[in-house]
Amino acid sequence: MKLFIDTTQNFCNLALINNKNQILDTYQELTNNNMTDIVVEKINYILSKNKIAKSKIDSIYLLIGPGCFTGCRVGYIIAITWANVNNIKLYIMNSLLFQTNKGTGVSVIDAKSNKKFIAIYNKYKSLIEPKIVSCKEAEILCKKYKKYYVYSDYKNVDFFEKLKQHLSKFNYVKNIFKLEPLYLKKPVE
Repeated sequence: MKLFIDTTQNFCNLALINNKNQILDTYQELTNNNMTDIVVEKINYILSKNKIAKSKIDSIYLLIGPGCFTGCRVGYIIAITWANVNNIKLYIMNSLLFQTNKGTGVSVIDAKSNKKFIAIYNKYKSLIEPKIVSCKEAEILCKKYKKYYVYSDYKNVDFFEKLKQHLSKFNYVKNIFKLEPLYLKKPVE
């Protein structure tokens, strides 16, 4: 069994996936700045509801951001801890690529403070790697790549349809201790 976790945006998104890559169950909840309080509880809920023991999870699929600091950190800590303690596989994808259709498009997420996180993809290949730019620069890039559809802030995205579409494109993490989440802004040092 596979467990999908995304806590990078304003939702706690979870899914149970069998070894034939069929989504068995999903859970989605809009969070009210309470991500830390609910994620472990909701993971336990979806496992219990489906009568799946934690020991039956053999891999975790995680979105690593960009997203808010707390949200990215919560999913990241749960995933790497579970993968390490239980010696299971961890697969990742960034949120910008995830919101595209078939890995193609201009993907934008609001980074607040008049900035945008942006990346541009063509068939899962990065034309422009994820980066933070000014709103003006994001606008210029969108015009430059006008043949690509612009995906912005997960508007009108059927989250679990995207999961079905992208599941085989998540990247295996060889060394979980070198993995870093993508934050909208750098954490305070």
